[in-house]
Amino acid sequence: PAGPGRVLQRTTPSNTRMTPSVGETLGVGTSTDGTDDAAPSADAPGPTDQARLTEQVFRVRYAGIVALAAIALSVPAIGSHRFWLAGGLLLVAIPETVVFHLDMRRRGSMSPLMAFADQVLAVSVAALEPTVLEPVLFVMLTMTAAAAAMLGPRVAAQAAGVGIVGVVLAALIGGDVPWTSLAAFAVMDLCLVAVVGGVSEHDRSMRVRYTDLVDGLSAVVWQQAGPASPRTFANAEIERVLGFPLDHWDAPGRWDAAIHPEDRNRVLNGYRDAMRSGADLEIRYRVLAADGATVHVEERVRTEPGGPGRPAALRGVLVDVTREHEAQERIEQHLMLVDAIPIALVVLELADPDDDRALIIRAVNPEAALVLGRDVEELTGRRAVDVLGPSDDGTIVAALADVVRTNESFVAEDFRFESHPSSRTYLVHAFPLPGASVGLALQDVTERAMAAEVLRRQALHDGLTGLPNRTLLTNRMRDTLTVAAARGEQVALLIMDLDQFKEVNDALGHDHGDRLLVEMARRLQRVLREADTVARLGGDEFAVLLTRGAEPEAALATAARIRRSLEQPFQISGITLQTNGSIGVAVFPDHAEDAETLAQRADVAMYAAKRSGGGTALYSPDHDQSSVRRLAILGELRSAIREGQMVLHYQPKLDLRTRELAGCEALVRWQHPEFGLIPPNEFIELAEVSGVIQPLTRWVLETAVDQVAAWRRDGIDLGVAVNLSVRNLYDKDLVVWTDGLLIDRGVNPSRLTLEITESELMSDPILAMEVLGKLKALGIATSIDDFGTGYSSLSYLKSLPIDELKIDRSFVGSMTRDDSDLTIVRSTIDLSHNLGLGVVAEGVEDDATMRRLADLGCDRIQGYHLSRPIPGDELARWARAGTWRVGVDAAL
Repeated sequence: PAGPGRVLQRTTPSNTRMTPSVGETLGVGTSTDGTDDAAPSADAPGPTDQARLTEQVFRVRYAGIVALAAIALSVPAIGSHRFWLAGGLLLVAIPETVVFHLDMRRRGSMSPLMAFADQVLAVSVAALEPTVLEPVLFVMLTMTAAAAAMLGPRVAAQAAGVGIVGVVLAALIGGDVPWTSLAAFAVMDLCLVAVVGGVSEHDRSMRVRYTDLVDGLSAVVWQQAGPASPRTFANAEIERVLGFPLDHWDAPGRWDAAIHPEDRNRVLNGYRDAMRSGADLEIRYRVLAADGATVHVEERVRTEPGGPGRPAALRGVLVDVTREHEAQERIEQHLMLVDAIPIALVVLELADPDDDRALIIRAVNPEAALVLGRDVEELTGRRAVDVLGPSDDGTIVAALADVVRTNESFVAEDFRFESHPSSRTYLVHAFPLPGASVGLALQDVTERAMAAEVLRRQALHDGLTGLPNRTLLTNRMRDTLTVAAARGEQVALLIMDLDQFKEVNDALGHDHGDRLLVEMARRLQRVLREADTVARLGGDEFAVLLTRGAEPEAALATAARIRRSLEQPFQISGITLQTNGSIGVAVFPDHAEDAETLAQRADVAMYAAKRSGGGTALYSPDHDQSSVRRLAILGELRSAIREGQMVLHYQPKLDLRTRELAGCEALVRWQHPEFGLIPPNEFIELAEVSGVIQPLTRWVLETAVDQVAAWRRDGIDLGVAVNLSVRNLYDKDLVVWTDGLLIDRGVNPSRLTLEITESELMSDPILAMEVLGKLKALGIATSIDDFGTGYSSLSYLKSLPIDELKIDRSFVGSMTRDDSDLTIVRSTIDLSHNLGLGVVAEGVEDDATMRRLADLGCDRIQGYHLSRPIPGDELARWARAGTWRVGVDAAL
């Protein structure tokens, strides 16, 4: 590998640089038949080395020719012919050598013709000068040896044959034939061909094999003769690794400069220590490539001790480990990540695919060690069944083994280790890994599981009392009814609604109301059996599911026992509270065959108990009639406003001091197409709980103001009072809308009075003070209705922006017969006047009551004695007729 982003061209084996063989030193060529008999191709030296070797061969040859000529001149036995013999050698052999030298440079290889030419030249010398036959034979033996080494045994044998034949002919021409010498020459010549040629071929074969081996390595093989010597590379792998050509490294110090600056001192010191101590060296470092990239290498160096006066040499093998280094870095990063993440990770191997107990832990991260309560070293190599424990009867171990067998992942939630000291909860994710292994991830989800458990409990239990809520009750009812149906048993459901609970909330606040509900839940649990289910359905409504003693008579007896338990007052923050409940009873399968119908019919029975005042009621089909009417009213209420089914009736008020009409109170009625004229007490509460109270109140205000404007146009100056619900106070647009209505209709704000009951007023006195103050600032009069039935605080009463109090009819109607009611009425009148407020008495039914109120100083009255509520046009005719004055004057 060349490292990331590096593309290097691989050099061919012809560039391989090695120690030259004997043939390469003397010069090599190509055989006459064009085959690679003597000249290697793939293992030939590179162009630079080849030129250097060629020049060396021809320098030796030139020197040899000159030496032979000099010897010829110095041998007297040759006679006078020695001069022309020496000159002939120089004039013939030198030009021949020059010709082949130039041919060598042109072709790049040694020509085999040179071997034949050498033999012919030698034979020619022997033929011209027989006296030098024996020296010539020695020279020819040398040329044969050189040809065998340079060109191989086949070319050398052919050239030697030419030489032997030529020498024999030359000897015959000279007349003196030394057959013994010629025979010895021929034998020696052929032996040289065989021996030298064989050695040369063996050397060449070994070198080719060595070159193939070295070139086949993906490693760089090198040697260095000493500290100051250049590094010599035995193969071309260095070019692929670093991109520099081989001759780049010929100069000393080139390799040192290629070492990364940050690693250079460490590496060079390692080389010096190895040379000094003779020890081998194994080292990793970085090298800068030709393109500037950083290459990571691993090097193994062997030291060859030097002789006396000679430095030690180094031989080494260098491998490019860039990819391995990058892979190791990634692995280390992954390991660091695995160790750092807050998720326990375990790697397990299944040693025996048929045995779950052969699942062995092979690796864990620190988080897993913490989860499993042991050290990493202690966990590694242990069986999973011994560490994970027998949790869930060993199913976790079996599931992990199945991941290996099936190669499929699995996830398990809410897993706990029974052997672990802490009761933590984990999300288990197991996934297959190579090598019959499985990865196990354990994520601590204790807090999430606890939160989910809390949410589940909140979803199924009442947050205030802790009792089962409607959802859980319904689930239990379904299960219970299924079992009861199979066994032929009865199940009873009791639904109870507390009486006077609204008054507790209104008088003491919701905190006391909540405490009362909690105490109520505890009392119910004490009264009932453990097998019974007590639930809170919402608000002040409770339910009891009876599975034993559920016959109608027994269920009614349980309801009576509950009511008797409520006769004991509750002590809430030092205050004694008395309440009771209305309980409806429905029985399976007599009254219903499913949970939903059973609950609906128990609820119907509860409303029947509340209406009858008896406290308890067993469901009867007759109860459904009123329930159907109630549901119909609730479903049609909103559309009734749009379709104009609502009507207003007006009840006049009389000023006792002036004996004149002092206005009237607008009272809404519903002209239902099926049920006829429905009074407000049947639908106002439904309007409040269904959210229809806002549009209904605006319709009443708009209709009443229009009626005031119509009366004024007819010459009747009457104001009108309109009742508000506490929910109207939350209408942020009420003040602005009412002001716009009065302006649009041209009605003076003083002709409009807005009434709110005392109990509703005290449910949120701060809000009431704010809204009523804004209305009063517009000039609209304000009044507290049904005064005396609630628990208003005098401190709030004196601060509220109100104009009058209306005494409730429950006190006025009996004041002439009950001294206590009379006292309440008198005190209310005095209180109102002392606070600067007007007083209106409701429910005046006779002359005696009217006279008594006048004597007490009451300002205004209204009631059936004066007039029942009548439509607006009838009230106009009634006012004009004035017949009412006769009765008033007579009474007063």
